[in-house]
Amino acid sequence: MKKIKFAGFKSFMKGRGFIAALCLSVAAVGIATYIAYDNTLREIAAQQSFTPDKPAGNEVSDLPKDDEDSSDVAESTDGSSVVQSTAPDNSSSVPEDEKTNNFVSTKPVRMMPVEGETINPFSNGELVKSETLGVWKTHDGIDIACDEGSTVKAAAAGKVTEIRSDPLWGVCVVIDHYDGYQGFYYGLDKQLEVNEQQEVEAGEAIGVTAPFDCEAKLPPHLHFGVKFSEKWIDPLEFTAQN
Repeated sequence: MKKIKFAGFKSFMKGRGFIAALCLSVAAVGIATYIAYDNTLREIAAQQSFTPDKPAGNEVSDLPKDDEDSSDVAESTDGSSVVQSTAPDNSSSVPEDEKTNNFVSTKPVRMMPVEGETINPFSNGELVKSETLGVWKTHDGIDIACDEGSTVKAAAAGKVTEIRSDPLWGVCVVIDHYDGYQGFYYGLDKQLEVNEQQEVEAGEAIGVTAPFDCEAKLPPHLHFGVKFSEKWIDPLEFTAQN
């Protein structure tokens, strides 16, 4: 009996049955190989598609951003990152002189206290004869012709340090114009616009002109004198320094 079965198996192996079995074995091996290959590809694809929260080895992304210098990151055509700065460029709007200097110096404003012609100049220490008093004396200021009641303005910014009434010169207002300069405004009316210790600006009204005895023979005018470091100087030089 065993011999008959073995002979049948042997005959099967020699015939078409053997070929069919061989094909099935090859197919089974191919299917197993394909399945293993497909699983491997899926694992590789999953690893490549995974992106970590922070790129490994890139410490720059963790640095704090400067509030004064913000930038946008754009992607160029070749895929690389390009930093585009959005901080405003103010270099062209700042003048060259302001780049090298932290402040702008301005000269003090100075002006004539009244508008008019100088009818009697500063004598610079020389003796001149007074038409009113008939004596030889220095003329320590300038006489500026103006109508009686003309508004007298501060020739420069300063502080009223003294207001006095003189029997010859009338009402006089003294203003400290700083930097060693003092202004003397003679021949004013008693009704003044300022008080002692008051701060004034250049061009601010301090009073109006009125007649006074010391130079009564001259046309109506304001007598204006200036001292620098307690020495009389030409008021025209003071007002010209603008």
